[in-house]
Amino acid sequence: MKYLIQVDGVCSAAVLPLLHGGKPGCVHSIFHNGWNIRMGDGLIFIGTTKNGQLPFGIHLEDKQVPKLISMLQQDEEDQMIHYDSDTSSLLFSSFCIKLDPQATYQSGIGPRTEQPESLLHLLNAFATELLIHNQPTGTGISIDHFIECFINEAHATCSVSEQRMMQLINTVRAGNLSQINEILRYWIGRGKGLTPAGDDILAGMLAVDATAGIFTDTFRLQLSELVEKETLTTDISREYLKYALKRNFSSVVTGVMNALLQRDADSLIKRTRELLLVGHSSGLDTAFGILIGMLIIRRNANWHKKL
Repeated sequence: MKYLIQVDGVCSAAVLPLLHGGKPGCVHSIFHNGWNIRMGDGLIFIGTTKNGQLPFGIHLEDKQVPKLISMLQQDEEDQMIHYDSDTSSLLFSSFCIKLDPQATYQSGIGPRTEQPESLLHLLNAFATELLIHNQPTGTGISIDHFIECFINEAHATCSVSEQRMMQLINTVRAGNLSQINEILRYWIGRGKGLTPAGDDILAGMLAVDATAGIFTDTFRLQLSELVEKETLTTDISREYLKYALKRNFSSVVTGVMNALLQRDADSLIKRTRELLLVGHSSGLDTAFGILIGMLIIRRNANWHKKL
């Protein structure tokens, strides 16, 4: 079939298994900057890089996206979407997206550092950027007040959300299974929007875990179990968490983590500000999760590697 419109796209290497799974896809959701399709048991975002390159993304030129969205909305809602492996093309009813399997991008975080404390070199600079932003998280936590409570262990002055965050911090390293299950069920899906704030915070913590191994195996396995097997949050947020558990993140997150690892203060400020621009509070919540991960490392002054 000859398509009137053919556009080129670049995709995350992590979505190739979904494309080659042999199952047709369908449109899941449409936004101003792109749309999601469901293929097999996963989602693929197709659109601009407004929020960075996504771990489950196929990205197009910005100018092409509005036209394609308009065509999608005119086509039948239940259209089947197919991937032609011979031509490396994603076929829609009235257009196709040509991919180059040799030109994919990576969304993973690099090898785990043997020195978790190295992430703390720019802790103050990172925290300062969040404080300058001067906004509460999506769960209503005031970051400056939380830092004060954490450092001074002044739990009596904590809000309910702050107390729950303290519980999460404690459970990450030392909680038993029932405690882990209870606190994760509190945070997964907590908040409004396509990616609830609680999930974004957990994604930020997972970025630090991917770099420094802050979670116990029990904590990580229970988080994976809840994300994979239960419906505690939105489809889109669940997808982000599924990829985060496999050490895959959006480029705005990996940019911050790489700057921390490289101890590059100028890059950290730039990358953090890019992250804070994402969504209504999603970027801030993710950054707060990264900060929480760093505070967990800070608390463990005598860091012991997991056996």
